[in-house]
Amino acid sequence: YSCTKKFPIMLQKQSDTTTQLTKQEQSTLLNSLKLTKETKTIVKATFSDKIRDLGEEGWQSVYVVLLKWCKFLGIKEAPDKEEMKLILFFIKQHFAEFTLDEIVNAFNLAVARKLDIDPNHYQNFSSLYVGGILNAYKEHRGKHIVSYRQEVEKIEREAQEKANKPSAQELQEMRVNSLLTIWETFRDGDEEEVEWQVHVYYDILVDAGLINLTKEQKADILQRAKSICKQEALTQVKNEFTRKRIIKAITEHSSKTPEERVLTKCKLLVVQELFEKLVRDGLDLGELLNQMEDDRPEATRERGQEVGS
Repeated sequence: YSCTKKFPIMLQKQSDTTTQLTKQEQSTLLNSLKLTKETKTIVKATFSDKIRDLGEEGWQSVYVVLLKWCKFLGIKEAPDKEEMKLILFFIKQHFAEFTLDEIVNAFNLAVARKLDIDPNHYQNFSSLYVGGILNAYKEHRGKHIVSYRQEVEKIEREAQEKANKPSAQELQEMRVNSLLTIWETFRDGDEEEVEWQVHVYYDILVDAGLINLTKEQKADILQRAKSICKQEALTQVKNEFTRKRIIKAITEHSSKTPEERVLTKCKLLVVQELFEKLVRDGLDLGELLNQMEDDRPEATRERGQEVGS
């Protein structure tokens, strides 16, 4: 059973928010891609257990890593046990999606001055200092994740050209299943906010007739999305030049000059509100999609339901 034949299955498991690839499968997929060493290191670090899933032993490892970095950075007086507990709580609260490997990567790259932040600590190893480094790493990581996804998409297209490739119907079923997994996670209260991947499946909800926005609603969504994107840029992008460039692109976003982060945020807001309404009304997305599939033999997408344009 060749790696090429396995790829669609591996890719689907990767996009599913509950079914994870084994570490061996993840490494096999990553190593097969034409990416830089740094990109592979950054992506591979995301494969480890998330901070939010660590047990007591895992948190002890985080504690030890932070103490080692205090020593390596030349902190003369490391935070005491209570101060370190506050830093750990801060990390758990704001960087729960990170892994321990990513924390190590963040400090390594910061010290190597490869992140958009001043690594000087001024003898103050605090939540503010740690948060600054992790935010800078998060911004840096995003570029490498994009390269990784682009390469994955390229291989996916090549795999689909091979014999035994999934049919269009099978691919659509895979996408719907991924969407339903995200919905079930939200419905069950595991996450307060809908997961960012859901914007990829926005078209499914439009095709099903579950998203019907008025002109006024679309304008409101766009205004809110721009405001949130600007606020995120102000708080997360440390480099003034980069920050101004991003905010300018957000401000000038239109159908002729689209800004991807605004489009994504618009879709996230719309789906968030849809999911919240379904929960309030006691409705199930899976049942609605099945019902609408039976009622609509061929979905007709209304382009007017695109938001952010």
